[in-house]
Amino acid sequence: MRITIGNLFSWLVTALFGVIFVALVFESWALLTNHEPITDYVRPAVHAYPGWAFVTAMAIGILLGHFLWGPARGRTSPVDAPQ
Repeated sequence: MRITIGNLFSWLVTALFGVIFVALVFESWALLTNHEPITDYVRPAVHAYPGWAFVTAMAIGILLGHFLWGPARGRTSPVDAPQ
């Protein structure tokens, strides 16, 4: 069961980075060809719902911080390093 959860997490992270990559490619293409970029859709939504935008930004920041800074204990932690 533990291997399945690890594989699912790896696939989800890979999919997330794939979606981010496709969004960046589309944004670049739209800017280079004078089409409407994604930011033209996001900006009015943020102005219409500032509370939801703030909650979403906080949730993304907390998740990124949790996964990028790692655990407080373990092999890579400076606390458990041999003296």
